[in-house]
Amino acid sequence: MKQKLRAIYILFFISTVFLVKLSAQEDPSLFFFQFEDPLHTFQQVQPILKTENTNTFNWHDPITKLPNDFYSLGKNAFSANSINTIAGLTILTGLLVSVDHETIEPFRTSYKTSPAIHQWSKNISWFGGGEFHLIMASAFGGFGLALNDNRAMRTGLQIVEAELATGITVQILKHISGRESPQSASHFHGLFRPFPNLKAYQQDETKYYSFPSGHVSTSVAVLTVIADNYPEVSWIKPVGYSAIGLIGVGLVARGWHWFSDFPLAVAIGYMFGKVISGRNNFLQNDGDNSSWSIYPDYYNGMGFGFAYHF
Repeated sequence: MKQKLRAIYILFFISTVFLVKLSAQEDPSLFFFQFEDPLHTFQQVQPILKTENTNTFNWHDPITKLPNDFYSLGKNAFSANSINTIAGLTILTGLLVSVDHETIEPFRTSYKTSPAIHQWSKNISWFGGGEFHLIMASAFGGFGLALNDNRAMRTGLQIVEAELATGITVQILKHISGRESPQSASHFHGLFRPFPNLKAYQQDETKYYSFPSGHVSTSVAVLTVIADNYPEVSWIKPVGYSAIGLIGVGLVARGWHWFSDFPLAVAIGYMFGKVISGRNNFLQNDGDNSSWSIYPDYYNGMGFGFAYHF
């Protein structure tokens, strides 16, 4: 029992330090990665008036902007400025893996023995899924169309883009890591089976899909997009991060994830959120401004073009 309590105290201490450090940053992106920008120059997001109509966007942005989202994330994540952050995420994940069994056991026991906790876990984890995020995107888009509010329409499109970008990335990482979820674990801490057979993965995803968490990653990306589009609304971040914390607890209770699945998920979601929302105040600089993009092409019929800008 003492070991379990010690493990839980360690987890809460690390989580508290993590959230305090995040909330104390004037620009929290500096806690994760030293962003250069979506096309290499990040500027801090400033309040945008409802009457603002200067930022251009198109209905196809969630698809056509994806190549540059991946390009920007890769460039920033693997830059020299990110070495310390990558090392920190690796150490934190390793520490959490070492106590994963002890930290999830109380939550799993409550889920199995308490009908109220069982139902609560199911309900709260739904808010981290793609269905809820698409409902949010539709709400922003519908509100924007009804009231001719460009900011709301842009936010709705960026939520869809964040969902797609993080979803694709997380699925790739899940297929690479092949980690057992708690409900299918054959080892106390969940085995990693890198690059599992695709057929085996499809037949029993719970044996391979745990790392990292797609629910947490997409939730953080969506929250970042909304917060950066409405920076004057001070309650979005504290309420949003608290909700994501509860979603994480619900996922652990259900046996879908370990606590160690979350640090990388948070980083990925935050990075994609910053890449996507960073275009709102994008300023061209004198440095390297190359990027990849897809664009609609109607010259020889409906299709898409692929371009490299420099």
